[in-house]
Amino acid sequence: MRKARQIGAWLVLMASALVSSPSFAQEGPPPEVPGRVESDPRLAAASQAWHDAWRVNIETHLRTVAARGTPRDLLIAGWLWPRSGDDVDIQARAWDQSRTWIQAAYDASTGDDPLVDWALLNACPKNHARCDRDRLLQWLMAVDEGNAELLLTAYHDAVERKDMASAERYWQAAADATHYRGHFNNVGLLMAATLRQVPAPPLDPALAAAMGEDFRIGRAVTPQELADMGVMGINAAIAMPSLLPVTQRCRPQVGELPADARSTCKHLYTLMAADTSMLIMPAVALPQLVRWADTEVERTTARERLRQFAWVYENVMQLYQRPAEARRLPDDHVDVFLRDGELAAMRHQLQANGIAGEPPAGWQPADPNYRALLTGTPPAP
Repeated sequence: MRKARQIGAWLVLMASALVSSPSFAQEGPPPEVPGRVESDPRLAAASQAWHDAWRVNIETHLRTVAARGTPRDLLIAGWLWPRSGDDVDIQARAWDQSRTWIQAAYDASTGDDPLVDWALLNACPKNHARCDRDRLLQWLMAVDEGNAELLLTAYHDAVERKDMASAERYWQAAADATHYRGHFNNVGLLMAATLRQVPAPPLDPALAAAMGEDFRIGRAVTPQELADMGVMGINAAIAMPSLLPVTQRCRPQVGELPADARSTCKHLYTLMAADTSMLIMPAVALPQLVRWADTEVERTTARERLRQFAWVYENVMQLYQRPAEARRLPDDHVDVFLRDGELAAMRHQLQANGIAGEPPAGWQPADPNYRALLTGTPPAP
């Protein structure tokens, strides 16, 4: 049985609480050290029995959801359908079921539900459904004009198919974008709302306490949190659809970027830095905005934003160095994450542990690269 585990605050990767569950098909390396549940045969058996019963409840509920037949219901049923397990034949049938529903969601789509269309951009290739990505993108760009996230995705797709004329057209359109917004959080809210409707089997207090220890949340876990952790794990794969093209294009091959390219990149990074739904956005954008500042006033503003970001990030990392009993994850962590964004959820976690969400005057980060950007002094070798 795959042990449920927490990866913790992702740094520049994604959610600050990402856990694999035997009820969901998650990617990632196996745990290095057996936890309390896995090490205790009685707890391991109880965990497997709980997840088996919960999986039956999930499948029953998702069949009801899919039977409604709307693109949104078909999408969510296909994406949440449990696909893990040790039996190869069962896994194959589960993937077939997921693909069937996701294909049906695409076939029924008419472009009037942007959340579904955005989600299908990721769900189709991951589940080997046959979907026209360009059609989905055209629908989305028509209803969300000026969204750099969509334009960069279209740019990346054009590069992949070696259509450089279209790629350049999308890049130039991104240079005039007005905002950067994905729908990662909204998809997560939809998944969480669906799974929270599934009746959870009773969770033995000893098992809940051991799971909480393995998840390193400083308290017993609740059935709703197990559902939420499954959502966070599934969502991990859809959080960064367009960072690679912008970071590649904005990295000079030799010397400095030409002035026009630097202007475009600075504009895109400014839009990305304003999107705090995922930690990766400000983590990538804020250091560059300090480097690309044109005036001292602009540089001072960019440095303060980076300093505040570094405070949250470094303090959350330090929380995970504490013993599990000396820290706690707020009960509403996932709700805050999906509603207000990852950076807000991390601040919320700091405050729940008695740490201010903002740095005191004069505080400087321990990270030498951040410190160098904030002080203007090169880091020591």
